[in-house]
Parts: sequence; structure tokens; C-alpha cells
Amino acid sequence: MRVAWHVVTMVLGALLAVSAHAKEGDTFRPFVSYARHYDSNLFRLAESEYALVPERSDQYGVLSAGVNMDWQPGRQRIIASASKSQVRYARNSYLDYDGSDYQLRWNWRVGNPWSGLVGATQSVTQSSFSDLSGLRINNQVTRENQFANVDWQLHPRWNLGLAADAATSTNSTVQQASQDYEDKSVAASLGYTTPKGSSLRGQLRRVEGKYPNRLANTFVERAYTQTEYNLLGDWSVSGKLVTHARVGYVVRDNDTARSGFSSLAGRLSVDYLSTAKTGLNWAVYRELSNSDDINASYQVNTGTSLGASWVATAKVTLYAGAAFENRLFKDTGGLNQRDEDTLSGSLTMRYAPIRMAALDVGVQAGRRNSNVAINDYKFHGVFMNVRADF
Repeated sequence: MRVAWHVVTMVLGALLAVSAHAKEGDTFRPFVSYARHYDSNLFRLAESEYALVPERSDQYGVLSAGVNMDWQPGRQRIIASASKSQVRYARNSYLDYDGSDYQLRWNWRVGNPWSGLVGATQSVTQSSFSDLSGLRINNQVTRENQFANVDWQLHPRWNLGLAADAATSTNSTVQQASQDYEDKSVAASLGYTTPKGSSLRGQLRRVEGKYPNRLANTFVERAYTQTEYNLLGDWSVSGKLVTHARVGYVVRDNDTARSGFSSLAGRLSVDYLSTAKTGLNWAVYRELSNSDDINASYQVNTGTSLGASWVATAKVTLYAGAAFENRLFKDTGGLNQRDEDTLSGSLTMRYAPIRMAALDVGVQAGRRNSNVAINDYKFHGVFMNVRADF
């Protein structure tokens, strides 16, 4: 723990030195936090595996420090954040790792008709054990993303947009190297905005991706192309109800003899602020994603989630959430096609005695049912997090 706090001290010292040079009006906020978690089934094991892994439950702490910046010079806006974290386990110490998260976004504007976004992100996190199919390894994933878009307001109600994106995902262990991927995308859109602020856009998006570390295989893809024909909308039904929608037709082809994907996909979400103290969010989706299973080319995720918040007092807020998701693994090369349902929920109480500090405590639980019995699991956990923003 001495080393951890030494790191925090160094980070905060650097942040305060930079903040001393920030101009008046700049938003520059360092933070530090510590979280403690207990998980009854850390590796997301099936009950048949419990006897083989007595250390399946564990406690771990997450110490983090970083800074958030929101700077608006003139009509430009620069949003940036940087954080480092140390994750330390009580029983499975070989899983200890140091993570990071860096983000930079420049919302630019030239005159009245031209605006856009340029940015990049990089993060290092540990793989979710629910995606490792029982592997008890310390695999860290480095994700990098660079993106840019430009928007031309050709008419008070109409706009044209172009966007480009490049992303990579790299795993630290040999066992997961086959899951490394790279993809690049471009998109064009035409949008209309109503006098009340609602918007509707048509979008054409093209993605090209590859798995550089996969061996040539007749059944599982090493490269793919994906074309999307999307309709995107944001509708302010009232001051209390806002909806966001994306629906489209997705075509995915790959370098194998398999059939690929060609079907509808999309997401609908609703934000409802019933009173000044209560809020609800509901979402339903059917989306295509890269697979975390080496024996599948891709997966179709279908699910729904519900979240609620209640400001009980000036210092106490309650949060509750629940989610259900079905994952169907496609193009499995003749193997049994995985089909699994995941159900999860959480309840959190936040206590903020002063503006700069907050304490979160909560419980969570979940389970997964799969047609591959070894991929079943259930778990429960508790957590506590204290955070200070300066």
C-alpha cells in the first residue's frame, strides 16, 4: 500500500502543478478514489468446477488517481482526462495489475456552418472473467481508438456529416492473442433537425476489420467487412421524456466459407425524468459484435436494461439497475452454437456529505445460463467506493 500511495502522491503533485498554470475559467479537476470489492465467484465458474478452485471468491481493492479537464477557449471546447489505477487482490495476488485510461476530445467550430470532433482514447483493463471461459489468467486488454468527424450545416434544418474511426484491441497473454483485432470505419450521414430540437439522420457506415494473430481457418473469420444502413433519431417528446433510436440493416461478410450476417439491428433508449428527484432509463437492443469465443466469427447480442435513480435527501441518492442479455454465437465452424442468457442487477447508495467527496456502497448479483454447461455461472458481491474531487 505504501507504493500505491507514493504513486498517488506523485500523480496529484503533477496535477496540482499543471493546474497552477491553468487560466481563469478553465475546468481542471484532479481526483483520487479507493474502492473495495467482494466477489463470491471471481472466475465465473460453473458449480461443477467449485471443488477444483477453492479460491474462487476474493476481495480486491482499486486505488485510482487522475484528472478531468473541460476547457473552452472561444468557440472551441477541449475535454480531456487521464487516470492510473492499481488493482490488488487479497487471495489471487497473481492477478494484480496496473490500469490506465486516457481520453482527449476537441469539439471544434469554424464559423457558423462547420463543426466537428477530433479525438483519441487509450485504456488498459483486465479481461472480464465471464469472457475467459474458466481460464484463470491475468490477461490485460489495451484498447486504442482515434476518431474524427466533420459536420456541415448547409441549411438551418439540414446538415451533412462525414466520420472516420480506427480502433485496435490487444491482449497481453498468449492464450488470448487470437482475440486481438483491428478495424477502421468511415461513415456519411444526412440529417434534419426540427424547430423543437429533435433530429433524424440517415447514415451509411462501412467497417473493415481483421484478427492479425489468427491462423488461417476455413470456418472462423480472420478478416471481415461490415456495411450498415442506419436511421438515427433523437426525439424530445416533452421536457421530461427523451428518446434515442438507431435502427438499421447490417451486412457482414468474411474471408471464410460461412454465411456471414444480414439482418436488422438497432437500439432504442428512453430517458424519463418523472420529477426533479427521480429518473428512469430504459433500453432495448439487438446488436452485432466481434466474438470473445475463438470458435465463433461473431455474436448477436439481444437484450434490455432498466435503471432508476432517486434523490432521497440533499446528501443521499439511491440507484438501481437490472439487465438481461441473450448472446448467440454465430458461424461456429460446425461446433455447438453457444446460446446463453445473462441476468444481472445492482443497488447502490451514494452519500455526498460535501461537494468534493462521495461514498458509494452497494450490492450486485448475476447469473448466466448457457447451452454449454461449463459456461453457466452465478455470483453475488458487495462493494464500497470513496472518491474526492479537488
